[in-house]
Amino acid sequence: MPKIEVNGVDLHYQCLGKGEPIVLVHGLAANLAFWYPGIASALAQNYNVIVFDLRGHGHSSIPQSGYDRHHLVEDLRGLLSHLEITQAHLVGHSLGARTVTCFASTYPEQVATLTIADTLFRCLQPGVMKLKDWSYWSIWKQKMKMMGATLPDDDAVMDFRMLLELDRIYRDVNRSTQRKANKLSLKSRELGLKGRERWQQLVEKTTIVDEFDKGDKLSQAELRTLPMPTCAIYGEYSHCLPTYRKLQEIIPDCRGVIISETGHFHPVIKPQEFVATLQQFLSGLAR
Repeated sequence: MPKIEVNGVDLHYQCLGKGEPIVLVHGLAANLAFWYPGIASALAQNYNVIVFDLRGHGHSSIPQSGYDRHHLVEDLRGLLSHLEITQAHLVGHSLGARTVTCFASTYPEQVATLTIADTLFRCLQPGVMKLKDWSYWSIWKQKMKMMGATLPDDDAVMDFRMLLELDRIYRDVNRSTQRKANKLSLKSRELGLKGRERWQQLVEKTTIVDEFDKGDKLSQAELRTLPMPTCAIYGEYSHCLPTYRKLQEIIPDCRGVIISETGHFHPVIKPQEFVATLQQFLSGLAR
């Protein structure tokens, strides 16, 4: 279990495969296992795949603060420096997508390509989003109620905590009814007991909630000037689709792909389709 100290934090990372380096960055409340087994192992057939646990996640240490744009970007920069990687393909999901995009804006010369998987940028999707504003909410609500779920009010704010709450509701319904409704799933993997305990510790003992709620602080100007080939991959039912549509408008030659019948957590629900989409994007670039 290799670790390095970066910015006063012990980062846990893993490398597999050979070839051009590609870094996969997970989202909030996940860890590097998010990319296993369907994505990292498949990409390792052609690339040197690097995955790591963001600070506060997985087997990385949990600092009391430092969960803002600057610290997450510098953590990634420190890892690449340690591995002597001067340029890499960057792929991120949710918070990981924010992180790699901020990194690409700060250190564009170190980014060969950028893949943004289902994240929300406040500069493109401003304001408070409520459940009733989510295009898939009415369908999800109706089907969950039919399975006996008690759901939050339509006016509840749809933030990262609500995503986790909806995922808990989905899991509880499946346990009580012994039914599987994969198309309704927001996320296909549970955190597990240790993962939930660690997440609770992260929320209660650090400033991550306040720092996350402050947003990514990326501007439209920064996004417009990203020079590297970019791909945006989003789920059909994602609450982040307004960001997806705006990315198509403001990033030059940004390739956009919608994964059908999935939501925010499409990489773990349809990993083969995610890998195929990513490989098609990378293989279509001029070498």
